[in-house]
Amino acid sequence: MRIALFATCLADALFRHQHAMVARRYGDESLATRAEDVASRTYELSELLVDVLGVTDVGAYYPHRVTYHPTCHSLRMLRVGDKPLQLLRAVRGMTLIELPAAESCCGFGGTFALKNSETSTAMLADKMGNVLSTGAEVCSAGDSSCLMHIGGGLSRLRSGVRTVHLAEILASTEKIGSPA
Repeated sequence: MRIALFATCLADALFRHQHAMVARRYGDESLATRAEDVASRTYELSELLVDVLGVTDVGAYYPHRVTYHPTCHSLRMLRVGDKPLQLLRAVRGMTLIELPAAESCCGFGGTFALKNSETSTAMLADKMGNVLSTGAEVCSAGDSSCLMHIGGGLSRLRSGVRTVHLAEILASTEKIGSPA
């Protein structure tokens, strides 16, 4: 069985929940059927590891203080629950710090940030305040667009907090003393 894996929530959510609907709207039942077939074999990274493969410990080593931002798409569209946290809790050497108001949006939301820049900026400020309050060195998430938005804000503050995709942490075998 072939599967499709997405490392970004938005692409996964749109493909799984929108592709067939759009094909039907434009009268292409054949495409809609194929899209449903592929969607049934499409997983977000943590879903694939935890639900399909039954793995929560991938053998990663990441000696840093990390906080995790659960993205809107992973929470509300994909409903991955705590699967990313299950994976992060098993990472050796890492201190996982709970993010206050974790389920609050970072304010990106694609075009939302452009069309509603003041609101987006205020939401980002709240998210960054929560990230900084943890004392974490790293803010992780499963969506590159959220990481770009949060990372840009943290960089402008010269906070020293880095953003790192969940997949990068899970793939890490950093040794003590390695440059971060």
